[in-house]
Amino acid sequence: MDLPDNISCMDWIESSVTMATQEIPADLGEFIPSDLFEDGSEKFLPKLPALSKISTSKGFDEKAVEDSKRLCGQTSFNILVVGSTNGHVRLVAYGISPIAEVDLAAQMTQGGKIISATLSADLQSLSVVMERPENMEQNAQHQVYLMALDCMLLTSRHQELATYAMKHGKIVTYLEYLNSTLNAVSEAWEDILLEMENKLTKYAQQKASDGTVGDEFLQLLMWGRTSPDLQAFLVNDLSEKGLKKLGHSIENSYTNIQKLVLKHIHCVGRALLYHLSEIEGMAQWYDKYGVLGLSTSAVKEAVSSVGSFMLKANELLHVIDTSMKNFRAFFRWLYVVILRLAEEPVPAAISKMMMKDVNFVADFLTENFTDAPQESSPGATKKSGFTLERVGQYLKKSDLQFVQAVVPGSWQSFVESNQFLQESDMLFPHHPEKSLLQLFECLDKTVRSALNLPASSIGQSVKCHGELQLYSVNTTTKEETKPHRCLQQHTVAKDHRLYTLVMTEDSPSASIYLIRQNTAKQGGYREAVCLHFAFLGSPKDDDSVVSQSCSEHQILDAAFYDDKTLSFLLHEKGDGKSDECVSVLCQVLLEALQDEHFTQISSETALGQCENICRFDLGPHVSHYRRLDNMKAGTFAVSGSRKVACVLFGNCRRVRLFDMDAEDEEESLYEDKSTLDVSGIRLEDNGTSEDNKENLSS
Repeated sequence: MDLPDNISCMDWIESSVTMATQEIPADLGEFIPSDLFEDGSEKFLPKLPALSKISTSKGFDEKAVEDSKRLCGQTSFNILVVGSTNGHVRLVAYGISPIAEVDLAAQMTQGGKIISATLSADLQSLSVVMERPENMEQNAQHQVYLMALDCMLLTSRHQELATYAMKHGKIVTYLEYLNSTLNAVSEAWEDILLEMENKLTKYAQQKASDGTVGDEFLQLLMWGRTSPDLQAFLVNDLSEKGLKKLGHSIENSYTNIQKLVLKHIHCVGRALLYHLSEIEGMAQWYDKYGVLGLSTSAVKEAVSSVGSFMLKANELLHVIDTSMKNFRAFFRWLYVVILRLAEEPVPAAISKMMMKDVNFVADFLTENFTDAPQESSPGATKKSGFTLERVGQYLKKSDLQFVQAVVPGSWQSFVESNQFLQESDMLFPHHPEKSLLQLFECLDKTVRSALNLPASSIGQSVKCHGELQLYSVNTTTKEETKPHRCLQQHTVAKDHRLYTLVMTEDSPSASIYLIRQNTAKQGGYREAVCLHFAFLGSPKDDDSVVSQSCSEHQILDAAFYDDKTLSFLLHEKGDGKSDECVSVLCQVLLEALQDEHFTQISSETALGQCENICRFDLGPHVSHYRRLDNMKAGTFAVSGSRKVACVLFGNCRRVRLFDMDAEDEEESLYEDKSTLDVSGIRLEDNGTSEDNKENLSS
C-alpha cells in the first residue's frame, strides 16, 4: 500500500464486536436468504499455479498462493490506524484494505501533524492527537489537541466492511500475482531475434550488390541463385550452428511465454473477473454495501479493463503462434540453403518443399524484410526495416510498433462494422495499439481506484464532535533534542472506554493526566484525573513493596501494560546526602482509580488550566516495584502479552530488558544478560561500567 504523505504514527486495533453468523434451526425447512454476502470462489475457481518454478518472486507461498496476505483464518475484524504529517488518518482493514480516510485538515480548516491516533475496540470512536499552529500563521508556537470523532457508519456496517475487506484483499493478491507473472514473462522473453535483425541491417548497409536484401532472398527462394555477398553472409555470419541455436532459443522462449499466458495469466484473469463481478453485485446492493461508497460505474470500468487485458493476452498468444509457424518454415528453408551453399549433405526429411511452403516463405519475406528504415512518428528514432521480432513489443510500456491487422470476416471486423456493437457495454473494449504492459498498468490503476472509493466515502462520514487542548510545544526545538513527553492511548473493550495518558510538561514531570472517554454513547463524555507519586507502596510492615527513601517521585514515562495495569517509569532523588538519581519501574492496577476520582472536563479550557481536576496519589497503590540501580533511565516500553519491559538509557545508547514475571533472583540473572547497545550488539553488564558511569553523569 503506497501512501502519498509521510507516516507519523501507527496503531493496530482488534475489534471487540462479534461477527454475526447466520444460524438456521434444523427443523426449519423453508429457505431463508442470508443478510450477508457469501463468497463461493473456492467452489468455482481453480487454484492459482505456483510461481516459484517460473519466477524469482518470493512473495507467494507455493502451498497457499491465494492466501499470501494470510487472510484465511482471521476470526476477528482488525484495523491498522495510520496517521500522517499532513492531518490525514487512514483506517486499513487487516492492514491491506483501506476502509476510511479522514481529512482532519478539511474538517478543522487547518492542517497539522497527527501525533497519535487509535480506534476504540467497539469501533464507535476515533481518538486523535494533533499538533497544529495556534492560528493560521505558521508561528513557532503550536498547540496539541485531543480530538474525538464519531464513526457511526463504520460501527453500523462493520460486518459488511469485514466482508468487503476480505474480497479486496483477494483482489490485491491477484494483482500482485499478475504483476509477478508479467515479470516472469519478461524474463522468459529473449532478444536474440534483435541480434539477427542487427546483422541483417549491417549487411544491408555494407553489401556491394544492387537491390534490397528482401529481393536477394526472394531470388534465392525462386531461382536458387545468390550473390557472393549474401552467400558469405549466410555461411559465415549466420552459419548452420548459429541458425540452429537461434531456432532452439526462439522456440524455447516463445513456448515458455505461451505456458505463462495460458496457465497463469488466463487463470488469474478469470479470478479477477469473478471477484470484480461480485464486487459489482455488492455495489448494487445499496442497503448493505452501496452505502459504503462502492460505485457501480467504477467497478464496471474495472471489469472492462480486465477484459481488455485478457483480449490483449489472447492477441499475444495469436502472435506467438503465428511467429512460431513463420520461423519454423523460414528457418527450415534457410537451413537447407546454408547447407547447400556450404556443400554439406542435406537430410532428405527437410529437403523437399511444396508450392504452398514456397508461397508461405515468400509472404514472410515480403512482410518482414525491407531495407527502408521505419519512422513511427515525427521526430522519433528511425528503426530497422526488418521486423522479425513482434513479441517483445507487447512487453514494453509503449504503443505497439506493429499493430495486428484486422482479418476480414473475423469477429473484430464484424464489431468494427457495427455501430451498435461498438457502443455496447456488454463487450470488452479492444485497444489494438496498446501493449500488454500498458493495459496492465491501466488495469491496476482502474481496479485500485474503484476499490478505494469506500475509504473516501466512509472517511467523510467520520465527524469530530469535540476537542481538548492538551499543551503547547515550541517548534523551533530540533526533533533530536526535543524533550520527551509521554503520550499513550489505549482502548479497553470490556468497559467501552478509551484512555489517554498525557504529560503537559516535559519529562520528568511531577504529574501525569489520565483521560478516559465513554465510547458506548455517541459523543461520549470525557473525564480526567491528575496522577502523581509520593511514597511508593503501603506503609504496612508486612508489605515488601515499599519505598520510604523519597517522598515525591517524578514521572519519566508511562504506558498501559495491559487492559488492567498501568506501568510507570519514575525518577527519585536519594536521601539528600548524595546527588545520585535512581530510576524506578513500577505497576499500578487500573481498578485503583474509582469513578469518584475522575472529573468531567470541558473542551473550552486547556487541560493544564483545569483547576477542578482531582489529584490522586498512586504511590500507595503500587503493586509491583523495582529500583533500577546503576542506570539513569530515559523512556521505556512494556508488553503485557510478552511479559517484558524494555528501558532505554538516558543517553539513548543502550537498552535493558526486564522479565516482568520473574522472581528477584531470576530477574537479576536475566537483567545481567539483557543489556543491549542500540546497534543490537549484546553487552555484558558488570556493575557500574564505563558506559554506566557516562550515563549516570549525563
